[in-house]
Amino acid sequence: MRIRIAIAVCLTLTAVCVGIALARTPLVVASTDGTPLPTEIGATSVPTTICQPAEIVPRGTTAIRVSLLSLLGPGLKLRATVGNMLVTSGELGYGWTGAVVAIPVARVARTYTHVTICISLAKRQQLVNLRGANTKVEPAITEGKQVLPGRMRFEYLRPDKSSWLALVLPTARRIGLTIGGGAGIVIVPLLLLLACAALMSWRLTSDLR
Repeated sequence: MRIRIAIAVCLTLTAVCVGIALARTPLVVASTDGTPLPTEIGATSVPTTICQPAEIVPRGTTAIRVSLLSLLGPGLKLRATVGNMLVTSGELGYGWTGAVVAIPVARVARTYTHVTICISLAKRQQLVNLRGANTKVEPAITEGKQVLPGRMRFEYLRPDKSSWLALVLPTARRIGLTIGGGAGIVIVPLLLLLACAALMSWRLTSDLR
């Protein structure tokens, strides 16, 4: 009896967690700064601060995706300012990896132009590559007092209007069209998996009687 109760509780908690996850809204790209897909414009292995002017931060931004490359990235602190006014700020802990990193920030209430974004990189063991594109027209990014040969790529993220649950059917349709079929190609196997899980749970509790 106790085992059946434990199984029921586990299945209920799993369903609740899945429901909570599906009720959340995914982050989508609200805009970018227009910098082409990145190439390396610099690298650093010491604590430093990099700043890039002439950015436009759109309303609703809750994360800023930065083109930094590292195998084991350092702690990051981001500040976006217009003159002496703070637009938003945020930070990310040590240990991220990849060619881009999204730094969560406080929600931006309205769109700001002529924004300077500064990112402070903490002490670390791994080399960090700064990625962007060379530029001779727009203001370049700076590292301390050094002017680098280009601008980094920034992407501004904000929550979508639809939850993950509302996006299930459109996503299934797109996947179905990609592999040659409709939404049923994705939904039917998922329903079969759920049916198998229910059947196995029922059989397990039946054998324990």
